[in-house]
Amino acid sequence: MKHLVPRIDLHKLIHELTKEREIPGTSLGHVKHSYRYHPTTQGWFFFLLTFMIMIAATTSGHNLLYLLVCVFLGVFIVMGNMAVMNLRSLRATRELPMEIYADTPIPVEIRVINPREVMDSFSIRLREIPNRDNSVEGEVFLPLVEKGKEASKEYWLKVSRRGWHELHGLEMQTRFPFGFWERSRTILSQTTLLAFPRIFHTWREAKATLMLDGEFSGRRIGKGDELLNFRNYEAGDPIRWIHWKNTAKTDRLTVALFHHPENRQAIVTLRTRYPKWEGSSFEEHVEEAISWAATATVRLLEKGVAVGYRDETSQIPPASGENHKRRILTHLALV
Repeated sequence: MKHLVPRIDLHKLIHELTKEREIPGTSLGHVKHSYRYHPTTQGWFFFLLTFMIMIAATTSGHNLLYLLVCVFLGVFIVMGNMAVMNLRSLRATRELPMEIYADTPIPVEIRVINPREVMDSFSIRLREIPNRDNSVEGEVFLPLVEKGKEASKEYWLKVSRRGWHELHGLEMQTRFPFGFWERSRTILSQTTLLAFPRIFHTWREAKATLMLDGEFSGRRIGKGDELLNFRNYEAGDPIRWIHWKNTAKTDRLTVALFHHPENRQAIVTLRTRYPKWEGSSFEEHVEEAISWAATATVRLLEKGVAVGYRDETSQIPPASGENHKRRILTHLALV
């Protein structure tokens, strides 16, 4: 009795199963979606086992082995399609922080929305798409995103150097259900972010925090937090200026005077030009100097000191506040 042996073009089958496919998705503004898939190492072993059983079925002619090959191939293909369904229609959004510092992990919250009404999504991994110089890193794993709901989680975004960086978007991956296929959905969303210089946790000269000698350089009266002096109450002085404790002590109505914020000033000076430099670590030296300048700026502003900046080509007058801090850090990030 002759057994009918099906003709299978193995090369064509492998090509169809493993080739990368790009399926256009819904375009939301500048956001663009695409799918890619390929077998994992476990998937290749499973496919190799199926191929060996196929050879045994061809040489022996047992119909049971042919049936087993068909079952294995069917399971292999069905698992790949389940991985595609696992990622279908998922949406991801993230909120980038206003301040990002080089070589410092920053928590970023990401939300994954599953609008489907039938199927939950399992084992979802999201990561930042690498840019040209691989300067941006970030990855998060979500075990479950229930149907009709959203799941949120924080991941650590790390930028390796200061300056401008391109973010190409997120890549959504899954190996559901058994890890034989890896399906990835690329969410392209072009944006740029500016990374400020690295901030050191401790000051260079002391193991604690930055110390400032001669904190007050003037006697202007203002609305600061540091006490300057007391004087007798005069008509027209605000009631909130009255220092009741000192009034009870001196038996005279006295008011408290505070330092003007401009009494506390500091200039951070950065040297950016060197006549000669011997050695191969010049760039590292400059980067370290920029980081120390940024550290001094942040620490002094936290102490309430008005900070200015100066180098060989530019100068920023002393001031305080978050906007002024970002102005100096932006200059240091691009210097």
